[in-house]
Amino acid sequence: MAIDLGTASISAVVAVRYEKNPPAGGPKSITGPCEILKVLRYPIDLFGYQISGEEQKLPFILKDGFLKIFKDAYDVSHHIDVVLIALSGPFFLDKKAQKKIERTNPDKIISESEVDAMMKSLKKSAAAKNLFVVGHEVLGVKINGYNIENAAGYKGRTLEAEIIFTLISGTLKDYIENAKEKFFPKAIARYYSDSQALWRLLKATENFSDPALVIDIGGEITGIFWADKNNIEHAGAAAFGIRTLARRISASLKIDQKDVEAILRKYTLGTLDETLIMKLERVLSPALSDWWTSLKGVLKNTFTPASAGVIPKKIIISGGGADFTLFSGFLKDSFKKDFGVDIEPQILRTEAFKDMLYPFGLLAGGGDIILSALILFADAKKI
Repeated sequence: MAIDLGTASISAVVAVRYEKNPPAGGPKSITGPCEILKVLRYPIDLFGYQISGEEQKLPFILKDGFLKIFKDAYDVSHHIDVVLIALSGPFFLDKKAQKKIERTNPDKIISESEVDAMMKSLKKSAAAKNLFVVGHEVLGVKINGYNIENAAGYKGRTLEAEIIFTLISGTLKDYIENAKEKFFPKAIARYYSDSQALWRLLKATENFSDPALVIDIGGEITGIFWADKNNIEHAGAAAFGIRTLARRISASLKIDQKDVEAILRKYTLGTLDETLIMKLERVLSPALSDWWTSLKGVLKNTFTPASAGVIPKKIIISGGGADFTLFSGFLKDSFKKDFGVDIEPQILRTEAFKDMLYPFGLLAGGGDIILSALILFADAKKI
């Protein structure tokens, strides 16, 4: 079972993953096909509760949402081996920790217990007040300065590691764990930030011949991270997403917010009435400018430390925004105007994995890419 906690919905998929042996020289992490049994979706309105001054009700919305999603998953299958959970901002904190030790006896083989002790030390250093470490991703392990996959069994004078830890609030952790224990007490839970889930997907599909900047456009938040095959930098987020844009269009055109998505899709396909196009573009122009203004500060901070001042040529758009070409076109023009670079945004959508998901069509578009990443590429081994 995979769960995607976003800012506009809690989505889940119950699926059966069939493992396969990779071809000689092929990527090790690509799985066999996944059979999708059921897709579950529960909209949440975080913005609406903030506007009405009912922020205190937000935790209960999430609590009820997880109880419903696990209950409905139980109706599909009474047995789940692993629950894979991805969290979007602002529900998680990714924190890096590094450590290098000089070993007193370099000729002694590094044991599993020595590696575990280093791991515990790094985890302790990543701890934050009122937050719990729920997941981690090993970015690199080195012995005597050389990269290796697993230090156990090697000898060396220096041992170093870099790990990124995912932390969440104790309240959110309790909501998820209590709901899981009620319906699937024997299932293992594994947590990922949305950027880590995407990173696993991009690595597994060999998308890192060059460093990439990923712009993940969700319901209320646009997340940004910079990555290559060895590293991931969660740059930050801008408080602007598909729903933000929909609210502005709804207010300006005096239409129901539920009708906005259909209008945007027609606009994307070029089938919208010309009169409505003019009205829509009068709203889109300032809205997208505000979005870009909020992104620019994050981007400038990203380019300097993460990429040594070099703007990655590969820009990947994911999330629900990947389904609307207006974002990619606007980003292309804005990067040229403000950073002086020509980019050709690449769109990351579930359709790229149609040969690995069946029946195809139950998961679709950019909005389902996190669920696809989880069921195809996240670690689902039961230990």
